[in-house]
Amino acid sequence: MMHYSYLALFSIIFISVIFSNEIIKCSYCSKKIDGEYYYIENKKYHELCYNDHIVPKCSFCNKSLTGRYMVNENGQYHNDCYKNHILPKCSVCIKPLEKEYNYDAWGNKYHSYHSYGKGNCSSCSRIISDRTTGGGMTHFDGRSVCNVCLKDIVDTEYKIEKSRKRVLSLLGKLGFENLPIDVPVSLKNRNELRILMPENPMVSGLTNSSYSYTEDYYGNIIEEKSEYEIFILDKLPEIDFDSILAHEYLHVWLYMNKLDYSSQITEGFCNLAKAQVYKKILDEHSLIQLSKMDDDPDPNYGHGYRIMNQCMDYYGWEKLIKLFKNNQAHYCY
Repeated sequence: MMHYSYLALFSIIFISVIFSNEIIKCSYCSKKIDGEYYYIENKKYHELCYNDHIVPKCSFCNKSLTGRYMVNENGQYHNDCYKNHILPKCSVCIKPLEKEYNYDAWGNKYHSYHSYGKGNCSSCSRIISDRTTGGGMTHFDGRSVCNVCLKDIVDTEYKIEKSRKRVLSLLGKLGFENLPIDVPVSLKNRNELRILMPENPMVSGLTNSSYSYTEDYYGNIIEEKSEYEIFILDKLPEIDFDSILAHEYLHVWLYMNKLDYSSQITEGFCNLAKAQVYKKILDEHSLIQLSKMDDDPDPNYGHGYRIMNQCMDYYGWEKLIKLFKNNQAHYCY
């Protein structure tokens, strides 16, 4: 974002009347001028009239402006008044933002060079600093995580199970029944997830499915078994963890129902569950994450989600689930 300001110069001539037969009158009060006076733009003023009524005043301190001063759309200012009181201040270092500056999703304005430190939090998008987030950390996989998010991360089995309980309750109310409660959920850093899914290096979650069966002597299947495993990015705050887990559980639901759609339909559909977690909370963090989903340019996670979201708005959850079960998800297009 560019901030503009203008520099103005106000010049006057100060004249002394020593001997003159001409009667000089003040252009402000119309009274006779004796002695020294100000001359500006072909007008003459008593020194007091000029200083009290004519000279431009600083819009901040209301004192007279002489010499060079700053002008913007809201007023005119002494250089120091403008710099110290009018210019926006950096949320990181509190110094004036005199030229270009950045701002994050939370409204924090900051000098662009602060982005070269820890930068913005990979979860909440805040600029990381002592003032804005109480500091933060750089994960060895390259992500930056602020201390606001670190206070709330899901990093134990107990927290994972609490998240699972919340997510399954939410999905159950939407109509996704009989989802397994014993699917293993493992935390992985981004490097580990990239190994598991190299075609999507920014993936935050992954669900693996395996199928096995046993045949009798005559080749008849006598036992079938499907197993699932969910991997989720580590160092995520609770609400983001819940959203990813909800997304991955819809992958489990698709596997359970043997539904095989294109990546755009599949990821867009699963992202409906992710969005539902945020819509349930609707705090500032959730609204920012929903906005990011709405703006995501990815053809599957972004465009696919927006198509599925319109479809869900049109049909509702109950009919949308039936469409998917009946292999009719193409009706959304």
